[in-house]
Amino acid sequence: MNQSNDIVNALQSLMRTFFKQPHLTINTQTTADEINEWDSLNHMNFIHEVELLFDIQFQFVEVMAFENIGQLVKSIQQKV
Repeated sequence: MNQSNDIVNALQSLMRTFFKQPHLTINTQTTADEINEWDSLNHMNFIHEVELLFDIQFQFVEVMAFENIGQLVKSIQQKV
């Protein structure tokens, strides 16, 4: 899974479950500020779930630098 759209779709599915929002729709411009439940603690837990889903690991500085879903997707693409 290396296509941007496939990754966004996988993240959207994960986010719907993780944030308990079954109708959540995201795109590469989506930010944490747009999702009420996405606070700093949930950020770390969500990133952990992303790591498990894609069988990758992020460095702490990477995790803190993500500003939107697009940046997360690019980082996933580089790691898979």
